[in-house]
Amino acid sequence: MRKWAALFFVIFICISLAGCLDNHSGNYEKAETLIPEASPAPSEKPKILEVKKSEVPPEKFLPDIIEIPSISVKAVIKPVTILANGQMDVPKNTGVTGILYPGILPGEKGNVIIDGHVDSYTGPAVFYKLKKLKQGDLIIVSDQLKHRLTYTVQSAEVFTPAEAPVERIFGKTDEYRMNLITCTGRYSRKKKEHEQRLVIFAKIGEKL
Repeated sequence: MRKWAALFFVIFICISLAGCLDNHSGNYEKAETLIPEASPAPSEKPKILEVKKSEVPPEKFLPDIIEIPSISVKAVIKPVTILANGQMDVPKNTGVTGILYPGILPGEKGNVIIDGHVDSYTGPAVFYKLKKLKQGDLIIVSDQLKHRLTYTVQSAEVFTPAEAPVERIFGKTDEYRMNLITCTGRYSRKKKEHEQRLVIFAKIGEKL
């Protein structure tokens, strides 16, 4: 765990998201309309892993869809990893989100980390409206096997990379948490990056 914590510290100090460096250069794919989710047959009943405060999720899973109803987001999730330069990667398609993998998965204790672009050279990207989230809003992740978990937003906070509470975002916890990360703040053409990071802190099964 100490190895991961040290590596995550490097990730956040090194700007956290590779996509925050230069989303305005034209090197990223244009955000696309999200693929529709196949409707289950009438006889199917999806497994819903909703968790009460005192219960433990029955199993972990690698999600491929994220939904945030309050800001009309429904997007594909792709696994991303840590790059050689210490940054957390982010999907090139600005309409797609990335989950840190290997890493904590929904259904496990710890911090699930999902990132996404805020904008691109063509305009708003998948997490453009993330700044509008407020306490009590829902984040839903699911997979093709119909596993499904709902997280409740606890807070939305903005940090500079140097100020980021790395242990709180990436570190060990006995709670079932999810943190969404994107760029925010002024875009510096000189540095070719956004100057701040927006982090959405969420917790599984909480009723506010």
